[in-house]
Amino acid sequence: MKFKKFFIILLCLSSIFCLFACDPEDGKILSDEDIRAALPGKDGKMTVLLDAGHGFGDPGCTSDYLNGLDERDITLSYVGLLKGKLESKGFEVLLTHDGTTYMSEAELTEKADLYGVEYKKENIKDNGVFDAYERAVYVNVLLNEREADYFLSIHVNASANSSTAEGFEIDYCAENGSSRHSEFVFRSICESLEGKFPDTPRKEFADSWDNAFIVTKYTNLPSALLELGFATTPSDAEKILDTVWQSELCDAVAEGIAKAFGK
Repeated sequence: MKFKKFFIILLCLSSIFCLFACDPEDGKILSDEDIRAALPGKDGKMTVLLDAGHGFGDPGCTSDYLNGLDERDITLSYVGLLKGKLESKGFEVLLTHDGTTYMSEAELTEKADLYGVEYKKENIKDNGVFDAYERAVYVNVLLNEREADYFLSIHVNASANSSTAEGFEIDYCAENGSSRHSEFVFRSICESLEGKFPDTPRKEFADSWDNAFIVTKYTNLPSALLELGFATTPSDAEKILDTVWQSELCDAVAEGIAKAFGK
């Protein structure tokens, strides 16, 4: 009986502890309010950096169900819509590219050297593709010129082995310097998606360093990567292309980010 009481007390204490986050650097227990207070940048503004996945020489995934579009077209459209939703909530929004131009490899390495941004020279290629690694370096270069507080990369999923895979996938890197804040915003976005799309399957990933996407582990910002749905599944592709669905999804993401930032 004494052991049972002890176990119940221990369980309660563990539950209380889980309501808080622990700062890995000094062991201080941080509440959600502590984490939220640390999110806005030094300039007092709240700035989100959006990345339309793929583009230029890289079309991303394609599918017969996308009406002649490919991933780079769709992500650019969603990013434009999400930008407007966030701006209406008082955020400043920056983009990694506009779909037409991006920082050249020569300028990227020149600025990275100027600001002391680390990068691997062999991963910067002058091949007409603004790839994930180059985008991560670009983000870190940009942070020396502009204030930004959160990074979100938008993508479209695909499955080579199934035409029934469906739903959202959202990832953040749980093993980098921004993981605590990444998890906080990630959780808020997931809650918002659950509230607006309770019947849509959703997979959530706290990625290890080895499994994380390049743009979420190398960017020096709290970050996440969101897959809008599966282009290779007819029902998902139909939703992805639907303007009402697009608006509602961007509303949900914007509301999740805004809630995390206390807006």
